[in-house]
Amino acid sequence: MLRVLFIFLGFGVMGALSGCGPTQPETKPAKRDDATIMREWLYGPRATAPGVAWQPSGLGIRLLAAGTGVAPTRADRVRVNYVCMLKDGKVIDDSRTRGAPVDLVMKTLIAGWAEGMEWLKPGGKAEFFIPPSLGYGTMGGGGVPAGAGLIFEVELIAVNP
Repeated sequence: MLRVLFIFLGFGVMGALSGCGPTQPETKPAKRDDATIMREWLYGPRATAPGVAWQPSGLGIRLLAAGTGVAPTRADRVRVNYVCMLKDGKVIDDSRTRGAPVDLVMKTLIAGWAEGMEWLKPGGKAEFFIPPSLGYGTMGGGGVPAGAGLIFEVELIAVNP
């Protein structure tokens, strides 16, 4: 009788313990490198979404529409619509609120914006993720806090050499 009791208790304990372990192999979250962590800190989650091409300079570009024709060079003038914002979505500047596109001289743009424009063709649209080193740096300016990463949504309307 005692032997039957031990067998019964043994199966009960084993049955109870069998449901305690993991049912599937444990998966670890993907390891994130320092560049990814920095990009999320500067720009928020939009910067690490698929489709953002990161340049050696630190500029991120997400092409939203390809456009056609010839891309601008730094010697050109361009007509654009744009929105400049911080990672939290706070809009710093928006050409559409002024009611008309803006004509700009490429060589006077902040470095990150000028570099990004060379990837667009008329009719093209993109997001630029501009690090402080290619933007307003540690000084800030024009409503941009010092050391801020900027997100520009830019539509290239025309290139006027």
